Amino acid sequence: MRLKKHYFGHLLFTVVILAPILYGQMTNVKEKTPIYSSPNTKSTLGELNPGVKIVKLGKDKSGNFIKASIDFYIPITVLENARIAKGVGKSQDIDLTTIKLLSAKREGNQVKFSVEIINNGEKNLDVSALLLFSVTDQGDNPGRLEILQCKNSVGTIKPGKSMRSDLIYSFDDIPEYIELSFKSRLGGDQVFYLLSF
Repeated sequence: MRLKKHYFGHLLFTVVILAPILYGQMTNVKEKTPIYSSPNTKSTLGELNPGVKIVKLGKDKSGNFIKASIDFYIPITVLENARIAKGVGKSQDIDLTTIKLLSAKREGNQVKFSVEIINNGEKNLDVSALLLFSVTDQGDNPGRLEILQCKNSVGTIKPGKSMRSDLIYSFDDIPEYIELSFKSRLGGDQVFYLLSF
């Protein structure tokens, strides 16, 4: 099948223009350069050395600057808040436990979560939502667990088994940017989920 010339040109234009928008283009920095937080020379953040790989995301309106991203690592000790939050559908491992946030839904001033907790250990895992889960909004206001409306908020999970819990938290006001945290034992490490309703 032959493509008409104008159709092929349109297809080529679409691929060439949209691919960088969706995926970005990789390139190397060829000389030492400052980097800026805005497309001007007054917002210096630092600098990049020759050979650093960047992903080009697009040009600014003036055509003088390229918006770009880089992968880098930073010591955890220099961060004010070093926790990493994941989203719905993601599993996280902590100690000998795997937790997966199956769903999250806001209804008025309540947030409903469905979570799966898997015991990867060799002993029974005692779960109490009141002790092991906490929920806060963007203002660090804690949600109140509505324990009588929850399903499986307390239980024991045998080794190699899982439990699905449906949890409901209430807030004084309609919450936004909810953070759900879970720890597999009192005083243990935590994993986090972030939800922007």
